[in-house]
Amino acid sequence: MDKSAFINDFISIGMAAFFGDTKKDVFERHIIECLCDIYGRDKVKAVYEARDEAGFINLLHTFGMDKNLYDNLLRDMNKYESFRRENEKDPSVKSDLASKIEVTLIQMFLYKCLLLEPTLEEICHFENNLLNNFEIIKLHFNTSLSPCRTREIWEKKKKMLQDNVELVEIKPKYLDDFTYAKFGTSLKEVKKMDYRMVDELNNYINSKMAITVEDEKPRRRTSDFKLTRNTVLSSGNGFVDALLIAGVIATEISIALIYLFLHL
Repeated sequence: MDKSAFINDFISIGMAAFFGDTKKDVFERHIIECLCDIYGRDKVKAVYEARDEAGFINLLHTFGMDKNLYDNLLRDMNKYESFRRENEKDPSVKSDLASKIEVTLIQMFLYKCLLLEPTLEEICHFENNLLNNFEIIKLHFNTSLSPCRTREIWEKKKKMLQDNVELVEIKPKYLDDFTYAKFGTSLKEVKKMDYRMVDELNNYINSKMAITVEDEKPRRRTSDFKLTRNTVLSSGNGFVDALLIAGVIATEISIALIYLFLHL
C-alpha cells in the first residue's frame, strides 16, 4: 500500500475520485458515494481532508457495526484492487468481489436502521446510488460472476424494512411480584419471556382477577346458570392457565430477528 494512501489504496482512490468529482475509478468512487449516504457526506469529507484515519474508523463504527465487518470490508477492498489490475490484463477473469463490498455496505446501512428509523426518501436515495448507476451496472456485467447478486440481496433486505419489522427492543410493563406469585410464577421468571408473551400473560391475569371480583358479587341460583361462549374454562391452576395462553403466541425472539436481518 502506498504510504500516502488514506486507510488503503481503494479508499484513497475512491475519496479522490468522489470529492474531486472525476469520472475515473468508477467503482471506488461509487463505494465512497454509498458510504456518504450512510454516514453523511460532510463527515466523510472532513475525516478525509484531515487525514484522520482514527476518525474515519470511529465514523464507520457509529452505529455499532461489528469489527469483523469492517475488517472484511478492508480485506475485500484490497483484494478488489488486485483483481482490477488482473482484469485489465485479462478481461475474461471475473470475480464477485465488487458485489461483496456492496453487500457489506448494505449491512452497514442496516446497522444504521437499527438505531435510526430511515425515511422512505433515505431508503430510496441509498438504493438509487447502490443499484442504478449505469457505469456500475455495466461493470458488474463485464467483471462479475453474478452480476445481479447485490440487487437480489438488497431486495430481500428492503422488503424487511418496508414491512416495518420491529427492530428495537420493546420493554413490557410488568405486574408486581406479589400478583405473579398468586398465579404460580415470579417476576424474575416473567422477565425471561418475550414481550408479547408478557403482554398476553398480563392480560390473562388481569382478566382472571376481574372475574374473581365479579365472582364475589351475589350469585344467582345454580339452576339459573347457563354455559355461554363467554364462560371461562380453567384448569384450576392459575400458572398452568397462564402458560397455556402464552404458549399459543407465535413468538420471535428479537435477538434472532436482528441476526437474520443483518446476516446474509
